[in-house]
Amino acid sequence: MEGASHGLEFCLAQEADFEAVMSISGDVYGGLDYLPVRYHAWLKEPHRKVVLAKKKGQVVALVSTSILDDGCTVVVEGLRVAPTERGKGIAGHIQQHCLDLVRVDFPQVKVRRYVRSGHFGPECLAKYRPICRQEILLFCFKLEEFRPKLDNAIAQLKASGADWEDPILLAASDVRRVFLSPAVVDGVLPGKTIIWDWVPYKPLASNLETLLKQDIVWMADNKGEPRVLSLGTAPYGIPIEADAHRLNIDVLGKHFACARNQFLAQLRQGIGTMQGPLYCLLFLEPCLRQEMLSFCQNSMGLHQDRVIEGQNVLEADM
Repeated sequence: MEGASHGLEFCLAQEADFEAVMSISGDVYGGLDYLPVRYHAWLKEPHRKVVLAKKKGQVVALVSTSILDDGCTVVVEGLRVAPTERGKGIAGHIQQHCLDLVRVDFPQVKVRRYVRSGHFGPECLAKYRPICRQEILLFCFKLEEFRPKLDNAIAQLKASGADWEDPILLAASDVRRVFLSPAVVDGVLPGKTIIWDWVPYKPLASNLETLLKQDIVWMADNKGEPRVLSLGTAPYGIPIEADAHRLNIDVLGKHFACARNQFLAQLRQGIGTMQGPLYCLLFLEPCLRQEMLSFCQNSMGLHQDRVIEGQNVLEADM
């Protein structure tokens, strides 16, 4: 199918397109891109579409959509445009084509959601409803040097009694109960949304079943009335340098001490006995950003690898 302009041809992505896709996205997120480890898995998901735009047979763009929230929401993610083609409107064309496919195959979808970084002006907010915003802190360290600092920080907090309580690992049955609790939905989840690895999920039983199939570390400060919850990814390889891994930790809730404790516990759980460079992205409520940054700098000698704009969950009707 041809695009309205630019001579674009759209098609569904295939396994064989992997190298071509990587060739247009090498600079994305400054080498921290998740797409290399997500691409092949995405192609196997039954409710996901991964669409390519080609020009003269060459891949120039990619976008992906997945159906969530009991089939009522499409989440648009993974947008990539070749560096030489950016700023020409191709992103809008490929997203529109992908949404048109969704309308045909999933007519029950009512809402489209995006997670985008940065700050948005009135023009953007006139098109989308803002759901919530999370700030992002990025730290990079060599694990063999960092592990003693992490152990020491936890030991000092325990010794000082500075609001330290061991975070609790949640089993699947705990996750189903806690994340559907009205008190958690209304009082803990940002915008009544579970955010994991840049994807927003409404707190629904079907979404939890999807998430429970992923390799996620679930934590809380309390199983009965939690103030903070967190989700940690398993570390995965990234292209920035040899043997480098990325670890995402999504912290949900506004209580600093609980958020700090779970950040440290997620780090300890995630890194295990790994060695080499680790890039840790911590997603948290805006009100916690400065206090968490100060703690990491002063107690563990961590400094931001670079400043990354916060993530925003945006929504619009189909």
